[in-house]
Amino acid sequence: MNSMLTVIRFTLLNRLKTKSFKITTLIFVLLISAVVNLPAIIQQFSKEDGKEAVKIGVMANGTDIQQKLTEYFAAAKVGASTIEIVPLESKGGAEADATLIREKLKNKDVKGVLTAKPAGAGEFPQLLYQTGASGFSMNPGTDETAGLLKAALQTIKTNSAITQAGIEPAVLAKIQEPVNLTTETVALKEAETPAKSKEELGIAFILVYALLFLLYMSVIGYGSMVSTEITAEKSSRVMEILISSGSPLKQMFGKIIGICLMGLLQNVVFGVVVAVNLMLPWNGAALQSMDLDLSLIPYGLLGYFLLFYLGGFFIYATIFAAIGSLVSRSEEVQQAVMPVTLLIIIAFMTAMFGLQNPEAPFVIAMSYVPFFSPLIMFLRIGLGSPAWWEIVISIAIMLGSIFVLGWLSAKIYRTGVLMYGKRPSWKELRKAMKAFQA
Repeated sequence: MNSMLTVIRFTLLNRLKTKSFKITTLIFVLLISAVVNLPAIIQQFSKEDGKEAVKIGVMANGTDIQQKLTEYFAAAKVGASTIEIVPLESKGGAEADATLIREKLKNKDVKGVLTAKPAGAGEFPQLLYQTGASGFSMNPGTDETAGLLKAALQTIKTNSAITQAGIEPAVLAKIQEPVNLTTETVALKEAETPAKSKEELGIAFILVYALLFLLYMSVIGYGSMVSTEITAEKSSRVMEILISSGSPLKQMFGKIIGICLMGLLQNVVFGVVVAVNLMLPWNGAALQSMDLDLSLIPYGLLGYFLLFYLGGFFIYATIFAAIGSLVSRSEEVQQAVMPVTLLIIIAFMTAMFGLQNPEAPFVIAMSYVPFFSPLIMFLRIGLGSPAWWEIVISIAIMLGSIFVLGWLSAKIYRTGVLMYGKRPSWKELRKAMKAFQA
């Protein structure tokens, strides 16, 4: 045990002291901070660019369109900061009005001009929206501003028709009041977890997506680090001294645990950075605007993440360690671990599919396969509603697989680290393992 602790301590401290670890951690901290604060940064630059509400001129003599549009965009939550109505007085003639409109557009006093002419009794005014020529367009006036104007005019037309029908304004306001609809999922089997509200599902979706990506990157990054370090020691002949000074099993698991602790430490740093950035005032306001309540974070899901993170790491790290022991040169490591990397990619792609349908039969089946269960069962727990016994079976299979793969990888590791030259075939490795045991 003392020799194993020595290997763990040496591996951990050696990795923490490297420049690559410090630089990589710093870069990711800056990237995470930038991503979390990206909406606020974009908004700040938008303000600095001097972007204001889009000004639309309205020439609507003899109608109440100008007044109605002003009231609409003043009351609308989105439109208030998007469109500003600028009244334009008619000059009394078509040519004079056309000249005025052309001047306003040319001087960029307004982005567009809406002309409204009175129609027959009970009919909506005739409308024309004009903008300045600015390059080729298949359908002028179909920009975002025109869309907002069209939606506003449609609302005004509907309200006018309802008013003409004799409906009181108070009744009209009641009719237009948004419907309050609460959404939640329903457990389809007995003994499942309670139903989740729409808000809880939203938080769970974001958390599961982020943790799935973190788990995927960690297994690939830190797992490859295990094989790379073992191959580097083997190519420098240091491995012969290490093997003679301690059990191969302790050597292998000492390296795996040391790198695992380094990964956990780095991920804790990233988690703290995310939490600190989310607590900044401008990010708190952004979360509220998206109806995201951090108090709804299922902390039990974080516990499952730690469990499946460790399980997934040890499943793949033991395989990476065995492969690293069979390779004599560092240049061959990436090629050798490619099949295992493809397994992780398949698991991640399955998890991405499962985000939309966590209870699909294929996703459920994959949650019991040890190479996929760390990602897939974690996904089902976060967004689905698996029974407790399904979770227990998946965890039991995962732990059993770690034991079997650890035992097999230790036998390969003990033999492979002493074999140099070309990568041995499975037949040659099997013979060497039997000769070593004898």
